[in-house]
Amino acid sequence: MDRIKDEKYMSEGMDMRRFFLCLYKKLWIIIAVTVLGALLGAAVYLLYKNVIHGEKVYEISSDYYITFNEKDYPKGMDYYNAYTWNEFVVDDRIVEPVLAMIPGMDKQFVIDSVSSRMPSDYRVLTVVVEGTDTEKIQAINEAYKSAMPAFADEVGELSTIELWSENEMYPVKNNDKAKNAAILGALIGLIIAAFAFGVYYCMDDRIYTEKDFVSHFPEVPFIGYDTKAYANDTQANRQMVIGEADVYETSDVSADIEEIKKHDGCVLKLAFGKTHITAVEYDIQLIGKQGGKLCGVLLGDCDEKFLKRYYGKQQR
Repeated sequence: MDRIKDEKYMSEGMDMRRFFLCLYKKLWIIIAVTVLGALLGAAVYLLYKNVIHGEKVYEISSDYYITFNEKDYPKGMDYYNAYTWNEFVVDDRIVEPVLAMIPGMDKQFVIDSVSSRMPSDYRVLTVVVEGTDTEKIQAINEAYKSAMPAFADEVGELSTIELWSENEMYPVKNNDKAKNAAILGALIGLIIAAFAFGVYYCMDDRIYTEKDFVSHFPEVPFIGYDTKAYANDTQANRQMVIGEADVYETSDVSADIEEIKKHDGCVLKLAFGKTHITAVEYDIQLIGKQGGKLCGVLLGDCDEKFLKRYYGKQQR
């Protein structure tokens, strides 16, 4: 029988009105977790930026003017663009002469430090050196002033590479991504909170409405809500279900079982949003095993605002 009731309950689907009202009650927690996620995201980013990766980065660059050997290689300039120059400036034909000019310099450090930029004029190339050690990047920049012209002598498509201008070293202004980190943290917090609420809601078998009770115990009369707004309906239902029978009202079956057996039956009073379906199952079975009679149930300590929103009016 229990299996049949559970299957019927599952087949009815989710009570969306109840779901959103329960969500509304927990909305402040979801908002709090979202805000906390944003704060943690920004904090982790700032910690990484200022503590773990806190050394200031400097940049120095030089501009070179390139003359192509268009006579022998009329289409040679097509191969030299912003993308290919980024590979050429760390090519061994340039890096090895640079290392030879700077004793003790690490090759990988040079490769990691050097990049290139090319404006709209394909004949102008900017070689950029970045790093936290100002002496090293200054030395690399100076070495490239000799290595770049020498590279042109080795490549047929190039006639010359001449130093055009030099730029002073300056600290690189880091792109502050704290806002992005906060947004990402908020999104993660929102997803976690929403997922946690979804799991919590699916596992929650507490009773909020008549439908919650009747869908599990259709054979037990639901008398009504023990609250001022629903007093008239509840009293009329009580008269129809119980009549003049001598019943005992209880919210603790285990403690009152002996008293229940002295009366014609009992009315089980449940706590709104607190009593679990599993607890009611236990109480119903206990009443039956002890020879008592369950005449119906009341739902007390109700949240009248919740019920008003659920039913769409003050009184059913």
